[in-house]
Amino acid sequence: MKIEMWEIERVKPYDKNPRRNDKAVEVVANSIREFGWRQPIVVDKDGVIVVGHTRYKAALKLGLKTVPVHVAADLSPQQARAYRLADNRTAETAEWDVDLLPIELGELREGGADLKLLGFTDKELAEYLKEFDTDLEDGAADADETADTIRCPKCGHEFPLE
Repeated sequence: MKIEMWEIERVKPYDKNPRRNDKAVEVVANSIREFGWRQPIVVDKDGVIVVGHTRYKAALKLGLKTVPVHVAADLSPQQARAYRLADNRTAETAEWDVDLLPIELGELREGGADLKLLGFTDKELAEYLKEFDTDLEDGAADADETADTIRCPKCGHEFPLE
């Protein structure tokens, strides 16, 4: 796959994009700021966005002058329209493994990662991490007043108390 750096003015949003993505722009901008570009914006031969509208808006928000672009010149106009929808819809069909997600979040937090960069709300993070954040008064499993770690009741992994 060939990726080119384009002046952002060359990239044109698809005027019939049915995806409302404005709420995601800040999260994507934070992701680009923290992790850099890891997925290009995909455009057709005329520079119209096929996939990557949110990345495009995030780049504008960040004031970027150039963006990575992949020109999908081999897609017919009909294929580009279909891919535009399929790319967004297929992401919606995935689900979180609620047994593994709290462990992954806990380990990221333990390593000092800023969990706010992941796009979860504070309420979601609290819910996923609640088994690791139990109050000692509530009788957390494997914890006592002198413990400096708490053990996950599902996997046994230990996390430091903060």
